[in-house]
Amino acid sequence: MTAQRRRASPQARQEVTQALGSIRQQQRDARAYAEVWYQALRAWETSETDRVKVHYGPAKASTMRVVGIGNYSTSGTGQGGSFWAGVEMVHLPNGLHRSNLVGSMCSADPLLSEIHRGAGIASLLHHSGQGGWAYPRDRAQAYATAVLDLAVALGDKQARVHAQALAFAQSARTISVESQD
Repeated sequence: MTAQRRRASPQARQEVTQALGSIRQQQRDARAYAEVWYQALRAWETSETDRVKVHYGPAKASTMRVVGIGNYSTSGTGQGGSFWAGVEMVHLPNGLHRSNLVGSMCSADPLLSEIHRGAGIASLLHHSGQGGWAYPRDRAQAYATAVLDLAVALGDKQARVHAQALAFAQSARTISVESQD
């Protein structure tokens, strides 16, 4: 006895083809979005925000005394003073974020720490520009997951969708992440 194979109707084949195409497009979009975040972290472009006035003075039981932060001049009273300080912000795809906050988040993850130091692979995408991950693929996918997780932590709603698409692609393994239509 041999098993007979049923042929899918043309409509069913078309639906499957469209679904696979949609999934592949989501995966391509996720790769591209992760690349944008990856390159923004590698570039680490910063700027200083408007200056804020920081006051310091004699210690009180209910307040904290700020000592030794930046260059400042006292008001001459000896009882405290103030100075102007700028807050450094890093430019990321979803806006400006405090560089010290993003830096500390990067330090907590080994892959993000590499990116922050300027190490790591040059790009997450395959050098041919035809799509797919850079070599080694597992390493590029790990970087993509790390940068998208950071993006989600920094409030990027698009990154959440792309992170889910990557997680699906990595767990399914039935659909080629590098396939091209």
